[in-house]
This record gives sequence, structure tokens and C-alpha cells, in this order.
Amino acid sequence: MTTTTTRPAKSAEPVKAPKPAETVKAAKPVETRSARSRRIGREIGGLAVNVYERGVADLVAFEKDAAKIAPYPWAKEALTVSAGLIEDVGAAYVRTARQILR
Repeated sequence: MTTTTTRPAKSAEPVKAPKPAETVKAAKPVETRSARSRRIGREIGGLAVNVYERGVADLVAFEKDAAKIAPYPWAKEALTVSAGLIEDVGAAYVRTARQILR
């Protein structure tokens, strides 16, 4: 018993090698390991600052809402002052962190 295999026919057109000028244009600059590490570090740092900023905003909103429903005037004042302080310190921290990450 004889077995035969068929192979697909090769294309009739020969494959052309790219010209040296085309190769140079198509090549992308290679990013060094340290440049890549810095870029990734900045991206992660930016995400961390965004999360922190959102957390501060949520805490400030919570304290302001709590101040609205607080039964005593001293509690309302304490929550309002605390919310303002947290908001100001958080904004300064975020502003500084963003400047460092540039």
C-alpha cells in the first residue's frame, strides 16, 4: 500500500527582501529598560494619586453630609472644619504629587 501526501503549491511570486531604507523607516526606536521603568512608574504613580484624590473627595463628602444631619451645633462645626482641613491638605498633597510625577 502506498501513501501520497500533497503539499500546497508554492506561490509563483518570489518574496522580495525589503530595501535597507524601508527597514530603517519601519523600525521603531527601542525603549531602554530604565526609560520603560520610569514611564511605568509615572503611570502607576498617576493612578495612585487619582485613587488618593478620589478617596479624599469621598471622605470630605461624607463629613459634609454628616455635618448636615448632626443634631448639635458643635458637632456640625467640628465636622465642617474637619472636612475643610482634609480637603485643603489633600489638595496640597495631590498638587505636589502631580508636580513630582511630571
